[in-house]
Amino acid sequence: LIASGAAQLPPIDECGGDEGFAEFRAELRQVVKRKDRDRLLEMIADDVLVSFGGYYGKTDFIDFWKLDSPEPSELWHELGEALRYGCAVEGEQKAIPSFGKQVGGDRDVFETLIALPGSALRQRPDDGSEAVSKLEWDVLTVRRPWDGGDWVAVSLDDGRSGFIRRSQARSPIDYRAGFQKIGDRWVIGSF
Repeated sequence: LIASGAAQLPPIDECGGDEGFAEFRAELRQVVKRKDRDRLLEMIADDVLVSFGGYYGKTDFIDFWKLDSPEPSELWHELGEALRYGCAVEGEQKAIPSFGKQVGGDRDVFETLIALPGSALRQRPDDGSEAVSKLEWDVLTVRRPWDGGDWVAVSLDDGRSGFIRRSQARSPIDYRAGFQKIGDRWVIGSF
């Protein structure tokens, strides 16, 4: 877990030692790359948790992610992104990304962001604004509620503050997946 004074939080991978899960995750990456709807549906639990709003099961999963829509589903991007940022073991389950487990202590997960490599803390919410600092896995605290726009006002643990593009940071509560073993096979239990 990260202490409140820590400055960076690169993802961890605690799941590599489980050969069966490693094979499952490698296949899942290929399924996402191919956007293979049918194989993905075989890889999720029948009672998959889709959202905390009471949506669960394969039918809700298909509806929520618009997998029957002629437009491309956001699922492929979101699941692909989640798969990039480590894996944590939580009891008998595994979770991606690892950030949810890593952020702890006195940090509020709703007010914490992790800066992705190559991002910058800027003086103003503008790409042309001077960079206060280059960022890579830096832990950021949201200074005021995010309004859903492109930029978020944040501060670093050392007191520097500025703005970061929301697309250049990941929240520990962004889309995440939980995996469970049913019998001898791994399935996606939540996303």
